[in-house]
Amino acid sequence: LDAILAGHERVAAGVDVGCPALVLLSARSTLARRWSEAMTRTDSVLVVDDIARAATRIGRSVTIERIEGAIHDVFLSAPASRDAAYAALERWLLQGALAR
Repeated sequence: LDAILAGHERVAAGVDVGCPALVLLSARSTLARRWSEAMTRTDSVLVVDDIARAATRIGRSVTIERIEGAIHDVFLSAPASRDAAYAALERWLLQGALAR
């Protein structure tokens, strides 16, 4: 937990990862103390708007993609959201390849 909090502080202060970055996140957050069905299709770990804001401080070239129905670990989401995440990743990779 200390490492995670230290990483959050470092990002908040501004870092440069030195390369283009793709940040995939859920379209919505659900922060609740008790189980809710919404947790199966939202980020129930962090506030996605906070992630999006912090992402702008990790480098000069950052793409942010919000995935409808995704959970915190986007690639462990339900199939439709996972497919959307892979499609976003593919678009991002192809755009980078075409820019060269």
